[in-house]
Amino acid sequence: MGLLSDPSLTPRNKFGKVLSKHHSKVGWLLYVASIVWFGCLGHKDFNHGTYLSENALSPGLVYPEIKQESSRWAQQLIEELGRERENHKATTPHAWIAAKMRQIGLETYVHNYTLRYPFDGGKEFQGKNVYGILRAPRTSSTEGIVFSAPYRSPQSPHADIVASVPVLLAFADFARKKNYWAKDIIFLVTEQEQLGMHAFIEAYFNTEMDEATRQKSFLDYGYLPARAGSLQAALNIEVQDLDIDYVDVKIEGLNGQLPNLDMFNLVQRITSREGIISGYKQTPQKKRRQYQNSVENNVKNMLSMIFSLSTGVPNGNHGFFHRHRIESLTLEAVKRQTNNNNRYNGGLPLLKTIEGISRSLNNLLERFHQSYFFYILVQNDRFVSIGDYMPCLGLLIAPLFIKSFLLWLIASGDLKDDEAVENDNDDANESSELDMVPAVMYILYACLIGFLCQHMLPLEFLVNFISNYGFNTAQSVTVSMLLWTCLAFILPFVYKLPEKAINWLHLGCLVGLGTTLVVVGLLNFSLAFIVALFSVPLALGISPELKKGFRKSLLTVYTILLNPLVFIYGLVFVLTVFQFPELAIKETALRAVTATMDAITFSLTDNWIYNNWLSSIVTTVLLPLWCCLWAVVVRNSMPANTTKDIDNSKKVQ
Repeated sequence: MGLLSDPSLTPRNKFGKVLSKHHSKVGWLLYVASIVWFGCLGHKDFNHGTYLSENALSPGLVYPEIKQESSRWAQQLIEELGRERENHKATTPHAWIAAKMRQIGLETYVHNYTLRYPFDGGKEFQGKNVYGILRAPRTSSTEGIVFSAPYRSPQSPHADIVASVPVLLAFADFARKKNYWAKDIIFLVTEQEQLGMHAFIEAYFNTEMDEATRQKSFLDYGYLPARAGSLQAALNIEVQDLDIDYVDVKIEGLNGQLPNLDMFNLVQRITSREGIISGYKQTPQKKRRQYQNSVENNVKNMLSMIFSLSTGVPNGNHGFFHRHRIESLTLEAVKRQTNNNNRYNGGLPLLKTIEGISRSLNNLLERFHQSYFFYILVQNDRFVSIGDYMPCLGLLIAPLFIKSFLLWLIASGDLKDDEAVENDNDDANESSELDMVPAVMYILYACLIGFLCQHMLPLEFLVNFISNYGFNTAQSVTVSMLLWTCLAFILPFVYKLPEKAINWLHLGCLVGLGTTLVVVGLLNFSLAFIVALFSVPLALGISPELKKGFRKSLLTVYTILLNPLVFIYGLVFVLTVFQFPELAIKETALRAVTATMDAITFSLTDNWIYNNWLSSIVTTVLLPLWCCLWAVVVRNSMPANTTKDIDNSKKVQ
């Protein structure tokens, strides 16, 4: 406040007068500059080539020791597991997996956990993880690494990864015969995809739950009979078949977190040594070189990564390790669809890749601390660091604080002619304090709506009450959120603000939005960047003197489209159109409605179970901000009370 009260910063200063006349142009110029900056990052002169910062990771690049016998045993295990799957179509063959781990010579244990589903009467689902520990012969179990593979039942709608567990067991058999391990190795087979991994990690880093905590929690992560040392890194494998076409390297973690770039570079170098095509979001088209290394494709790759990270949903079991600063990623080996003469030798290159990664991680003397933890991949061998892409967000946020500063001058009565300043100074101060009260009260009401929306949605009795009228779970959750959204929509018509309070409310919106983008940008740049791209034009376009006309109507429609619930539906609708172009518009709209309801329910469930922030940010932050901006747009459509306010409002155009 001291800086804002400095007389040298008032519009009576030459700089202030110029800025008050041209701040709108400056704001839009910064907005365009941000987009141009982001586009330039796709050019090779503005990004960097990947490299290994940690020399201790080099041992994995030496000549591998694993032989063809391990590959043949993996093929034999696939056949055995196939017979077991016939008897366990809906469950996991825990006994067979545990028996194989004991046969190898591992310390084998079973981890039990329970999920209490929040809806449908609180149904409970039981799950089991099987894991074996190979104790390090050269140390006293002070450090450890994890190699995991999810078991996917035949009834799963996802791609079959039946070869994952056999490949993991084949590598475990090879590793047990070596004596150079300096870290404990945990071989983990998880059940129920990400839920099993989340339960294992929570049980590994937490003590046993007491009875009171168990009743309040949706996930009872159980108790681990044994642990290894402090976990340094983890590798999750998803293998569709031993005859692979390419490897997709998945790196997105919970809430947009990423592994250390050295981890990704290590995988790229080792797979390249073994002649395996691999990369981030790898596709068969990339293998056949059907794309050109152009700025356009680089920007598309960057946008694809940003959209993936903005959801905060991990795309593999590795994503939950990042919360504990354990570097991890997933290798998805995709099955070859066509037979040709370039078949990989029965999965041996993949086993050599896993061996190379394990030997590199085994050689680490300390946690990953070099290279980058915040980056955007342009290509598999090029990236953009945080120091290069963060100015894009800064350029988007700067116009919000510039305009909020000028609105503060108007609301405090400083934006006047020099002759009127002395006469009206005392009256302006008293009027400003009185005008601020309704705006503050409105902000509190909007925040209350967001708070209730976040905390009333999880209440089981509310959703179950709506379900009694024939709605399913997804419909009940969506109807509950729709009620709070409608309340935010009608709040400006119920609680009518005076004309002079609009400037204070507009000021609060700009400061709140700018602060939110700064905080969220430090945690998840992708989410903050996307929110800023769509919300900043609205914040810059609103003006106190905008009463009617086409621009006013366009701004009103755009504000409605930015409503969180409407925006989610619009985004899902656009994605549905691109994925199913053969559908009619009516069918596409109906399918988008169903997908939107499912997306809201899944996001809410992720928030309760996995602590995904997206649902909380949307309900407790973005919804109240939208409610305040909507009030500014609606109240600006009403005539001004005095000509004095109109004259002052023209000075911020």
